[in-house]
Amino acid sequence: MFCPECTKNVFFILSRHYPIKYKQVFSTFAGIMYYDNHIHTRFSPDSHIEMAEAVKYAGTLGLRGIAFTDHYDIDAPCRTSEFLFDPGKQQEEIKRIAETTSLEILKGIEVGLQPRSIDKIKAFTRSHHFDTVIASIHFIDGLDPYYGTYYKEKNYKEAYGRTLEIMYQTAVAYEDFDILGHFDYIVRYAPYKSSERNITLAEFGDYLNPLLKFLAESGKTLEVNTKTYKENNGHTPVLDINILKRFREFGGEALSLGSDAHEFRRIGDNFDIFKEIIKNCGFRYLVYYRDRKPQFYKI
Repeated sequence: MFCPECTKNVFFILSRHYPIKYKQVFSTFAGIMYYDNHIHTRFSPDSHIEMAEAVKYAGTLGLRGIAFTDHYDIDAPCRTSEFLFDPGKQQEEIKRIAETTSLEILKGIEVGLQPRSIDKIKAFTRSHHFDTVIASIHFIDGLDPYYGTYYKEKNYKEAYGRTLEIMYQTAVAYEDFDILGHFDYIVRYAPYKSSERNITLAEFGDYLNPLLKFLAESGKTLEVNTKTYKENNGHTPVLDINILKRFREFGGEALSLGSDAHEFRRIGDNFDIFKEIIKNCGFRYLVYYRDRKPQFYKI
């Protein structure tokens, strides 16, 4: 249970010593009860998770809340299934499931950013209500990295640099989002040798610095997506902590943890490990979103 008086005192202290722009700060005071802000369900064409099984599994982990953030990629190229869903139907099911559990169930979406789709994405998100909006890059210049075609005739610097360039341009142009999803998604399916399958501030700072500065100054959240740091094609990408530290230096106040789960056993994956990394980078809070407003909780 949260103590209202303790919460009020925490906010008073923070308002004097830590410049949080927002109104609600939460702490369990007796250990962390995480929120997983990035979970896909059967409303995403590449996931088969049923909401009920996700809720049941999240409960066994001791999570406090989860956000169902299904894919909405307008103009998705080269896919046999459209990466679109009906928010009304998704939210009807979320409402029904939420009535069966003490877990907080949040209504979310992961929108795919492409320059040609920005106006359509803006119109879509204006016409629906979500608790949280994740903005992500899945396709670059009409190509899908998942199938490997994007990397052809590009070295790793060209492939990653172009992705980060588009990420910055589209994030600024779209702006109506809360969390920037998996900034280093592009390394997951890269065909390069292991030493060339990480995004680092040292090599890509020219692209990352303006992006991180924009996120921090506009009060948006950077995601630590634990799915990226799993073995793929014989290599496990490594999160460069200097990127997190730079976001903090620019004024980033908290980070979002997301499993990007497409099967329920990956919910909350490695959160304890990455919580320690985040804490060592100078962050004192993680965040989730309710009604598009950030809710901070202490780590």
